[in-house]
Amino acid sequence: MTGLLLRMHRTLWRRSMKDNPAATIMTALILMYALIGLVSLGVSIWMLPAGDRAWAVAGMIGLGTLAFVAVAVIIPSGESQLSPADFATLPVTDRDLFPALAWSTLLNTRGATAVLATVLATVVAVWLSSPLWLLAMPVALVVTLLLGEVFRMVSAGSGRVSSERMNILSGALVVAMILGFNMLMSFGLENIPLDRIGRILAWTPVGAPAGVVAALLDAAWLTAAAQLAIVVATLVLGVLWWRRVIARRLDAPLDGVTREEVGERREGVLLPGLPYSPGTMIYSRGVRYFRRDPRMVGTVVSFPLIALVLLGQGVFFDEFMLYMGMVFLALISGSLASNDFGYDGPATWVHVVAGVPTRTLLLARHLAQLTPMLALVLFVDVAAVILAEDTARALLVAVISLGLLMSAAGLALLLTTYNPFPTARPGTSPWADKSGFSGAAFTAAFAALLTGWIPAAPGAALVVFGWTVPGVLLALALPALFYLGSLRLATRRVESHLPEIYARVERWVN
Repeated sequence: MTGLLLRMHRTLWRRSMKDNPAATIMTALILMYALIGLVSLGVSIWMLPAGDRAWAVAGMIGLGTLAFVAVAVIIPSGESQLSPADFATLPVTDRDLFPALAWSTLLNTRGATAVLATVLATVVAVWLSSPLWLLAMPVALVVTLLLGEVFRMVSAGSGRVSSERMNILSGALVVAMILGFNMLMSFGLENIPLDRIGRILAWTPVGAPAGVVAALLDAAWLTAAAQLAIVVATLVLGVLWWRRVIARRLDAPLDGVTREEVGERREGVLLPGLPYSPGTMIYSRGVRYFRRDPRMVGTVVSFPLIALVLLGQGVFFDEFMLYMGMVFLALISGSLASNDFGYDGPATWVHVVAGVPTRTLLLARHLAQLTPMLALVLFVDVAAVILAEDTARALLVAVISLGLLMSAAGLALLLTTYNPFPTARPGTSPWADKSGFSGAAFTAAFAALLTGWIPAAPGAALVVFGWTVPGVLLALALPALFYLGSLRLATRRVESHLPEIYARVERWVN
């Protein structure tokens, strides 16, 4: 049965990859970054003294496993063609399915990347340290694949609440990985403390297989025994958990509600304190839906973390980063509102037949999409003014950032009505392709950064040359006029071309 299931997996995998070029591009990017990281860490190990290299190898292996697990959670590959729920109507058990499911982790691009990285890491470890790594590397590969699968299943919670929480967690993980990589590279290849990282990760499941060999090379027998116990416990508990999940999905393939959600408090659509009207209902629905839409939650979570990093760097390293944070966040503030109709997709037909006034529909949807970034920009502006040593300068930059915010909002109105494009269906991973790599999506992504500053530029220039009061007034007045003009044009566009807009977004991107 295992051979039959693996043949089916290979056939379906080939077909899915042939029809999905975006998956191939993503795989190539992951492979490229994995090889870059492996080469960088290998050079760092080579620069260390011979006595520290064993623990440095353990650090390299632990970081590689950690990255594999994080990517499995953040960017589900979608290449697994064997789902236990699909076999629920057949007379099979978890014992029958488990071998095929385990081997199938190798029969996809992510598993192949892990194998290639393991082979290259083994060559580096044996060359720079000891032949004993030939024993540890296969175990490290098995642990890596097992942990990746376990965390992938845990993150793919069946209920809505667990799914929303994992989307938020994945957004935080992405930013944490980026910041962690930048922090690691900031040491310089010759100063990365891989040996210390290895000694720490060796006491966790991601680094324990390598820790055993490193401890043996150090003649630390008790440490090696303790870390071997961690490896055994990881393998046993991981396999038991996996088997349990398979059995559960065979017994209840449609069980999509958790106990946590059964007792969940009901909530209305209208936000507290808002009057009952079509506009407030559309606005409230848009705001409430943010945390439920994986396509947006990555951005909603990532930007606050980026803002905190910029504020921290501005306080502890360079005050210029405070000003940069205010300007950058204001420029990208319209990113969530640049394709409102595309995110609604086929449901745009409701707007066509609902009879809601065009201006009400457009403005309510637009303001809902702007709300998270508006709150973030105001928070960063206030925090930067408080934290900056030169309060007057920070206050001027904060005012200019409000002008940039209005400019970005006006540009978003024009984009969402004149440049709508279809997106992926709701529920798609926040880190998967959401636009089919279309030209319209490329335009929306870079329009604000390239042109969003133009309405505020004359006022900012006057402020720089010392004409503070006229410059501040102009930095607010011109963006405000641009926003009002954009709103008028966008309203006319929707009034006369809403069916045409619907025709452009009526199908989800595959």
